[in-house]
Amino acid sequence: MLGEKDNTNTIPPPPLPPAPTSDEKTNLQPVSWAGVSPVRSTPRNSKSRTCLPPILVSRPKAMEWPKAGADDIGVWPNVTTPRASLKARDEFDNECSRIIDHVFLGSDLVAKNFDVLRENGITHVLNCVGFVCPEYFKKDLVYKTLWLRDTPTEDITSILYDVFDYFEDVREQKGRIFVHCSKGVSRSTSLVIAYLMWINRLSFEEAFEQVKAARGVIDPNMGFASQLLNCQKRVHAGPMSPNTVLRMFRIAPHSSYDPLHLVPKLLTRPDSNALDSRGAFIVHVPNNIYVWIGKNCVLLMSESAILAASQVIRYEKATGPVLRVLEGEEPVEFWGAILSEKEASLGERRVVDYDLDFAIFDKAVNGGVVPPLASSNNNHEMCLPARRSSWERLKRKFTNGVMQELMDHKLTYEDDYEHDLCKSPSLIVKRLKKVY
Repeated sequence: MLGEKDNTNTIPPPPLPPAPTSDEKTNLQPVSWAGVSPVRSTPRNSKSRTCLPPILVSRPKAMEWPKAGADDIGVWPNVTTPRASLKARDEFDNECSRIIDHVFLGSDLVAKNFDVLRENGITHVLNCVGFVCPEYFKKDLVYKTLWLRDTPTEDITSILYDVFDYFEDVREQKGRIFVHCSKGVSRSTSLVIAYLMWINRLSFEEAFEQVKAARGVIDPNMGFASQLLNCQKRVHAGPMSPNTVLRMFRIAPHSSYDPLHLVPKLLTRPDSNALDSRGAFIVHVPNNIYVWIGKNCVLLMSESAILAASQVIRYEKATGPVLRVLEGEEPVEFWGAILSEKEASLGERRVVDYDLDFAIFDKAVNGGVVPPLASSNNNHEMCLPARRSSWERLKRKFTNGVMQELMDHKLTYEDDYEHDLCKSPSLIVKRLKKVY
């Protein structure tokens, strides 16, 4: 009752521990709860919950590429055995990994070790990091250099067909090529994967697994992986169907460090507004390939556009002919191909976004000026002799083969088409000779 004493025996609470002294505070260890079993709470409706299926989350393999910059910044993925991983990484740094008979892959450490290169029968080298690694043995080996950064935004698709030309040239010479970047992990690996996709008609995943089996530390960054997945559709596709989306490329320098190495860069918005009077453009449609030449385009750039068009035929199985179109003389069919009405001459076309590339190219043509190398202590531009890129020789070699293949292929068609098909190859050769 109210007011009565509670005679129930109660257990007094345990005494509080004494406060730690200042000396004891410094020796305190952090408390770990890892060994404490968590208390399982009983749901209100346990019967209904036990009937629910478990949640399963699956990730496509294309999404398993979150690591970027492994080559440049030394970032490596977290693994359960870091010591073993570091050991494996160190071992691969000094390994010249054989991928296929004539293609080897590795790091800069191998690139500067002539004994290792000689032991593996290396005759050619593809250096993917020209601003970091020099051409160490230029007197003894054949070199070609690219200027790729290990960032997801770096464009590698524009140089893939030049790389394929180089690899094929080495194979025909029965040589062996060593492909390297800084670590042999991302940049050089991506180019080798792309080549296997084309030459063996492999998917990206299949080519990746083949390279990884030979070199366990490969890890292309997310941007490179995405580009290779898109490239897979191009190198595996047959001739374009009438419903295929229009594709346009503009000819531009691969890098400010090699401004005369001109490559086709894919345009995200292929229409007449992308044309510029200073340049050359490739317009790829189902029936043929147009090469549009601007009024102010120099000969070197127009030649490069024709050569790049032949690479599209070779590596994407595109159908010819290659038709050169001069600005101001475009046929109605050309404007129809780019889904635009025939436009009257409105003066010079200019796209501001291209200004930097044209400035770099013009400097190289007129004065041979390139930026300072990042690995040097010189902060000033360097003047080099203006010369055509060594990549152009390979393009010309394989262009001649492409044209011959087209003519041989067309001559096997039925007699009903003999007149038109015999005229097309001559048109191709005639168009090409005009700009050579």
